[in-house]
Amino acid sequence: MIFMKILRRFFAFFRERKTLSYAGIYIFLLWIVASFLFYIFEPRVNDIFTAVYWAITTTTTVGYGDITPETLGGRIISIVVMLSGIGFMGVFLANFTDMLIEKSLARGMRARAYMEGHVIICGWNGVVEIALRELLADGREVVVVADVDMIPIEHRNLVFVRGEPSDDEKLSRANVAKASFVLISGKDDVETLLCAISVRKLNEKACISCVVSDPKVAQALKNIGVEQMLSTEETFGLFLSRSVFVPKLSEFLRELMATRDIDIYQERIPESFEGKSFADVMVMFKREYNAIAVGIVHDNKLIINPDGERTLEGGDEILYISESKLDLKRMGVRKKM
Repeated sequence: MIFMKILRRFFAFFRERKTLSYAGIYIFLLWIVASFLFYIFEPRVNDIFTAVYWAITTTTTVGYGDITPETLGGRIISIVVMLSGIGFMGVFLANFTDMLIEKSLARGMRARAYMEGHVIICGWNGVVEIALRELLADGREVVVVADVDMIPIEHRNLVFVRGEPSDDEKLSRANVAKASFVLISGKDDVETLLCAISVRKLNEKACISCVVSDPKVAQALKNIGVEQMLSTEETFGLFLSRSVFVPKLSEFLRELMATRDIDIYQERIPESFEGKSFADVMVMFKREYNAIAVGIVHDNKLIINPDGERTLEGGDEILYISESKLDLKRMGVRKKM
């Protein structure tokens, strides 16, 4: 039974790694045949082990020079070993290295197989790097899927999957089915759209944010259920114009968006908040936790600074600025008591 299991694993490995297997078999047979012939043709070689030693040092390009062919037959064998052995040895080592790298990545992904509610970032650029550092600083688990050789960040909560972000297999390795948020910033709008389609196909509930510039692509993203679409041109254009009227705008946004000291949060209101006016909630936030309620989300629509008499309803979400995330359920219970 154990023998059959080992045999099945061997044949499975052979099927998956044909190039590595063929190169290994060729080198092994080359060593056997070349060692035997070298032992026959070279009178100075007194034992087969010395011939094997010569074959291995020749194919690995070590070539100490302590054993050299003296006969015509030995020289011909040496030429064959050098021309074919070195090439196949290179192929074998290259494929073996690739296998080790893939195994290492697979172990890294298995170590993160428990990930649920994590963030997936698709694509890589300077904006994405800033977002990644902020998410890691906030303690979030993140998987980056990008077609780059490597990313300049190492963290215990970070997993890197190399490959096209729109590739279903790469997204599956990132455990996209159990992700809560997916941030997409492709090389262009087409890549961003394709990636968003793949993500939505594998996860219907994840909140997706995309960086786009073409209004048509933005509409297509909206049609497949993408919640947030950020236009860098529009955002920076508005920022530049408003900075004329608000000189401290950049400093305000930097402090607000950083994950240190103060941040903005969005949470669903507990049942105890239903029926309360927005003005009452604002006062409660400020008095008890020094937090500022700035808006609500009703029927998936954002309302900034709503009328103070507006009544909160079930399913509404509230946006607030605070030094840390608040326990809204406990806050509502305390207020009720």
